[in-house]
Amino acid sequence: MGERLPEAWMVEWHRNRRVEFPIRRWLFLQLTLLYFGISAGTLIRLPDILDEPGWRYFGYLAIVLYVGTAGFVVWTFVTQRPYLVVDHTGIHSGRRFMAWTDIGSIGLLRGPVRQLPIHPKNVWAKDLVITRQHVNDLQSFRTWLDEVLEEQRRTESPRDDDASDWRRTH
Repeated sequence: MGERLPEAWMVEWHRNRRVEFPIRRWLFLQLTLLYFGISAGTLIRLPDILDEPGWRYFGYLAIVLYVGTAGFVVWTFVTQRPYLVVDHTGIHSGRRFMAWTDIGSIGLLRGPVRQLPIHPKNVWAKDLVITRQHVNDLQSFRTWLDEVLEEQRRTESPRDDDASDWRRTH
């Protein structure tokens, strides 16, 4: 869904009130290849490291780390998790969640890596940061998310007004 146009996101939003953005496999594969490319020097020297008595434990630790990382990469590549999910309750990014009522504003794109911060109303809470890991065009995503946020605020405000009127009268 992250490679599609905002119109497709809006159609999915109106159909299901939920849009899922899985990890973009090509970007994830590029980052993984970069990681293994940088650490190739250690992989090449691994037999020599295992032969040296003082460095043997470091070699075993490196093997465990590489196998664990490779397992994580395969799992992530196959399942395309963690998802970025925008639904009727709020925005879920992996294990992080921000409800629509908790969102203060959607920030501007920042940094060389292009991050989109979502600022909470509580100034002491952490921003929810969206990267290109899930969505290719973050500027379009920001515009679309602004529209969805405004729609959520319009639908929530009548209920809040009714509740406050009820509290005043009772």
